[in-house]
Amino acid sequence: SHFYPESDTVERFAQRRARTLEQLRSQYHGSIRILPGAEVHLCPGLDHLAGLEQLCVEGTNVILLELPFQPVSNAMWETLVRFADAPLRPVLAHVDRYSSGTIESLFDLGFPGQLNAEGLCRLRGRGLLLDWIDEGYILALGSDIHGTDVGYRQWNKARKLLRDRFDTIQSRTEELLEDIL
Repeated sequence: SHFYPESDTVERFAQRRARTLEQLRSQYHGSIRILPGAEVHLCPGLDHLAGLEQLCVEGTNVILLELPFQPVSNAMWETLVRFADAPLRPVLAHVDRYSSGTIESLFDLGFPGQLNAEGLCRLRGRGLLLDWIDEGYILALGSDIHGTDVGYRQWNKARKLLRDRFDTIQSRTEELLEDIL
């Protein structure tokens, strides 16, 4: 679920997410555990938002932050620096979509990242993404699936491309969420 602090409140979002999760769980009977969380759009001062912990992956202090598609402003950098010292554990969402210079600066500040399978399936930039995995910056692989179409094929393709790295990323994800698994 996407959370945009500019146009929503934590309370309304949490209620909507709970209803959606209830519907999903009533329809899905597979073995994958579904944990609610949010992909939280970064804006200046986000770290001061009341109820921010409700946007973490359920049962953890892990919060998935989505950067803006425009250059990161000074006010956003200041917010990110404060997040680095906060009790929440920020993970940068789909780092494959952004400027490598920006992402590597954030890695240097201690922020880990999450990749989308789709990013690995593109030949352009794949080497850099694999380097980030090998250097330990990537803690999770995501599908960013918003329906039932192409995303699943991309996930399977990325898994094949990653080979042993897939297990490495899965282990890192388990460690990230270990308090609840």
